[in-house]
Amino acid sequence: MPTTRAVLFDFGGTLYSYQTLERANRESLVALARWAGSEAGENELVRAHREALRRVFYDYLPRPFYLHHDMFHDAVVLMFEELGRPLEDAHVERYRSLLRESQMRDLVLRERTRETLDALRERGLMVGIVSNIDEDQLASLIQAGRLAGHLDWMLSSEKTGSCKPHPAIFEAALQRADCAPQEALFVGDTLKQDIAGANNAGMRSVLLWHRDDRPPPEGEPRPHHVIRRLPDLLDLVG
Repeated sequence: MPTTRAVLFDFGGTLYSYQTLERANRESLVALARWAGSEAGENELVRAHREALRRVFYDYLPRPFYLHHDMFHDAVVLMFEELGRPLEDAHVERYRSLLRESQMRDLVLRERTRETLDALRERGLMVGIVSNIDEDQLASLIQAGRLAGHLDWMLSSEKTGSCKPHPAIFEAALQRADCAPQEALFVGDTLKQDIAGANNAGMRSVLLWHRDDRPPPEGEPRPHHVIRRLPDLLDLVG
């Protein structure tokens, strides 16, 4: 096995679970609905937002680069159009601000995240984050997770002008890590973005599979390694 010199991480879904932000998302959607004059219930709003975001996400996915501000903006606009309550731009910006504050309040890292990052760095490995979110959101969530002192660097899709799974963001990450592709582990929780992109870049991909209700999928793309907990990474790097 090649010598490992860097361990690179996706952020959302990998170092923290989106479930920890569920309350923030629900509260913010309800607030937005009331500003827009909608009396739709919380569960109806959550279902409508999930469906709108799914549709917009798959529309954006083939694009080599996009701002996540735009993707999430389009999702809430589509959602409320289908609810019959067109949004004003001021409402969307107010919602975005409330959502960010609530997410910073609620974010919880996965078990032993900081300790794992520290242990990797103590072994002489470079540790970085490669995230498909905008610069301001990434900085806010890094602050909320108190991660800055546990990383060598972080890289956003906005900074590189490229979104996973497209190659430019992985090439930029390898340049930042100053290592060959085979010397880097890339850890993520999505097959279509993290694993596919890392495999195509020549990195050794690690799927974090945290679900207990079903095994990891066996189709393509196939990760080189599957782990259940972040500390399991320590066994992969020796």
